[in-house]
Amino acid sequence: MKFARFCLHSAPRRLFVWGILLASIPHFSAQNPTVWCDVLNFQSEGQPFVEVHLEFESSALTSQLDSSGWRTQAEVKVILESENTVAAFGKADVIGVPDSTEELSQLGTQFHLERLQVKPGTYRLSVSILDAFNSEAKATEVQMDLRVPDPNAPQWSDPFLVGAYAASNQNEPTSISRSGYDMLPLVGGQFSVDMTHLPFYAELYHADEVVDSLFLMSSWMESRDGMVHSKTKRYFRKTAGPIVPFFSSIPLDGLDWSNSHNLVIQAATRDNQIIAEKRLAVQPLIEQSLLANPSGIPPYIAAFTDSLTLLQHIKDHHPLGAPSEQQTIDHFMEAATVAQMQAFLSDFWLNHTPINPEQGWRSYVTAVAYSDSVFGACRNGHGAMTDMGYVYLRYGPPNTIVKRHNGTDYYPYEIWHYHRAGSFTNKRFLFFSPHMIAECFALLHSDMLGEVQNNDWLHILRNRENSLRVTESQINRLNPRRDTFSGEEPEDLFFNPR
Repeated sequence: MKFARFCLHSAPRRLFVWGILLASIPHFSAQNPTVWCDVLNFQSEGQPFVEVHLEFESSALTSQLDSSGWRTQAEVKVILESENTVAAFGKADVIGVPDSTEELSQLGTQFHLERLQVKPGTYRLSVSILDAFNSEAKATEVQMDLRVPDPNAPQWSDPFLVGAYAASNQNEPTSISRSGYDMLPLVGGQFSVDMTHLPFYAELYHADEVVDSLFLMSSWMESRDGMVHSKTKRYFRKTAGPIVPFFSSIPLDGLDWSNSHNLVIQAATRDNQIIAEKRLAVQPLIEQSLLANPSGIPPYIAAFTDSLTLLQHIKDHHPLGAPSEQQTIDHFMEAATVAQMQAFLSDFWLNHTPINPEQGWRSYVTAVAYSDSVFGACRNGHGAMTDMGYVYLRYGPPNTIVKRHNGTDYYPYEIWHYHRAGSFTNKRFLFFSPHMIAECFALLHSDMLGEVQNNDWLHILRNRENSLRVTESQINRLNPRRDTFSGEEPEDLFFNPR
């Protein structure tokens, strides 16, 4: 999976095992990708396993052109050794998302997640990353020692920050699927300064061995000297079990990031006896330089010098643009020079995130890459050109998703519900696949101002069985009040999302 992370400059990154700083990951020459690595402790059915989160730069890899477009490919090996014996081994080809140009395919970074089942003990971890398309390239290698603890006592897994997430397909889970969501981790505990909330994920194990039923989970932010920021505290009542997932977020408003902070998660009984507690050091990405080059264009935009690559990058901004910006993209960018396109992109982010345009751009690039990966299969890898990708990029991830792809009398459909979309609350988007191709859904109806609104959407959706009576269709079109609804499942799910 390819995605552009919030941090693309060469700031030092750290290896975390159980939230403890163990080692620094070195940076490599231009012939080798910079590598970031987190090693985390998890359990499955009472047995421990190590989860390795790897991220490395795409720009150091070679691209090749095939029938799908330009793409990179890296061979990744992860080995755990104990007393000179291989205890666990993983190997994978990490293939980049195909793009229209060689330069575009080398933007951002690659992410790989490897899970290795092991027994408690001390190990030597070795990671090797090799450019599959360059036979002369040397492998980039990272090595470190780690310890896997005994899994019996009530304990937390290692928490990690979540950079992007969406509801997962329960019938087709992926390596990043957890508790009903696909989650992209933020490697290294660093996040964008534009984020107002910090999503995270962790799991609590064996709570049922010390608690009969209900117990309390809490999370907060504290400074490294132990001062708790009370406004960040959140409490959750949970039911004890062998594994209790914890997917939540921390509000970041008002925190002073001139000092470092820890994300704290805690489980306690109803008598406030602590069951388990965990800390993760987190920090915002620090800009090395926001100085513009002599042309007045910021360096992160001046790096785009190929006209086709830059034009596609600007088209990816269409979902986020104001109406005037969308018209400029639609009618003027095709004939613009590279300098004019760079100037447009620079002004775009000055208008949208004036305090820190570069961080706004980097955050959006991450969302675009996620959209390309999840929604772009039917548009040559360009998620912004799909209706689902457009809504995701404009309004962010939905709060709930209902998927009905199979086993209904209707066309395959999805309903996305947003607690807040822009300045509006409680908005819904209904997508369907009229050609019965589940990978590319069209927006059929939304109650969001300015989006597609089709009062006859239920008729169209169930036209697959063609059983609608004319009088019912006219009632729903001319008098769409709640007491005239048919009560059919799509209508019930649309107006009562869950």
